Amino acid sequence: MRRRYALRFSPALVEQPIVSKLARIYDVDINILNADVASGRGGKLIVELVGTDENLDKSVHYLSEVGVLVSEMVKELIFKQETCIHCGACTAVCSPKALSMDSSAKLVFDVSLCVVCGLCTQACPLRLFEVSHEREA
Repeated sequence: MRRRYALRFSPALVEQPIVSKLARIYDVDINILNADVASGRGGKLIVELVGTDENLDKSVHYLSEVGVLVSEMVKELIFKQETCIHCGACTAVCSPKALSMDSSAKLVFDVSLCVVCGLCTQACPLRLFEVSHEREA
């Protein structure tokens, strides 16, 4: 099973090895998709956890128990592709290369590479991208 979460850390929690404990104790693989974390400031991680349903549930419970605010990423990025003019402006801000241009100059969106950072929502001149909401896990 594979699930994506937004994890919000307080400044005190940033100093603890919370994420590494998930891998060791709960036998889950952790893919950090996006991070904005700094010592003394706290921050946010967008992660994809991979493991059994039971281990993922235990992981989320552990995170909540230690004070991490956990929100499940319910939907990813909404892209109104049918009205796209294939200008490529969004590709300039897409570091993971989820948005790219193919050989015929058509925009290609690979949802499996998207980290839901939301930069494309501002880069698109037609505002064809929208980041969906999270829900509390």
